[in-house]
Amino acid sequence: MGEPASPPPGRDGELASPAGQASWDDIRIFNAIAVGGSMAVAAAQLGLSEATIARRLKGLETALGLQLFSREANRLVPTLIGVELAAEAALVEAAAKRFAIRADAARPQADAPVRITATTSISLLLTMNATAISQAAGGVEIVIISTRNRLDLTRGEADIALRMTRVPGEPGHYAQKVGRLMQALYVRRDVDPATAPIISVNRETSSRIDDHIMAYAAGRPIAARVGDSAARYESVRSAGALSMAPCFMGDADPSLRRLQPPPEETGDDIFLVSHEVSRRRPGVAAVLSALRKLFKEHQARLTGRAAEKAAEL
Repeated sequence: MGEPASPPPGRDGELASPAGQASWDDIRIFNAIAVGGSMAVAAAQLGLSEATIARRLKGLETALGLQLFSREANRLVPTLIGVELAAEAALVEAAAKRFAIRADAARPQADAPVRITATTSISLLLTMNATAISQAAGGVEIVIISTRNRLDLTRGEADIALRMTRVPGEPGHYAQKVGRLMQALYVRRDVDPATAPIISVNRETSSRIDDHIMAYAAGRPIAARVGDSAARYESVRSAGALSMAPCFMGDADPSLRRLQPPPEETGDDIFLVSHEVSRRRPGVAAVLSALRKLFKEHQARLTGRAAEKAAEL
């Protein structure tokens, strides 16, 4: 069975309409004539010349094989089929206007807040430095969305994402490695690690962290499993548990002590992700620059090297 015939080519930069069908532009011109009653009125409304309107109407009638108007003195009167198609054209025009209104409403304004989505641990780092990020971006308002769900940048669910796995490879996305998040085992200084209750993670959250904690436990029972790293930090600080927490949290807390160097196998690369549509906004570009600066400044804290350097002094 042969391939269907290709539609005739249109002008350069224009899509050709399939045989016997009207293009959206032709429907718009037809609707303007039907509403205005003349080519002159349609031309004025659409900002086209009357000659262009006449040419496009003739082409439309030829493509459809229908006479859409009868010519009377100083007026075009729709034929019977013209009246029927004018009603459909009005619906197309209304739908096009709704399309434009909805798109305009969904498009953030130039001065709209810049929305950053990240996991809880990275969101905590951003929150701790929120004013510095805003100031470095020239006073841009930021919104920090803390979630493990992967918000879709292409649909405008967020403007910037900080991700540690499954960086999008689809066209239009930009991803840059800006750091590495390391975690280590911590316990409160007044708690004996040999008897402290052990908190691990769900394997679905991180089998690597669970493997490391289980190896350290060496058969000791697990008291609970907590997927969120910031919540594990809180269980160590408040409940006297032993668990893994991000180094930038644990090392900065004088009530905690690190039991081991952060294992490389449980670390995660941090990627700054944006989309070509949102990054055109000056505010988004400014926040991206501020975030690069932030992660560069906090690199040692994120990897746990800051505490190691302090211990050497």
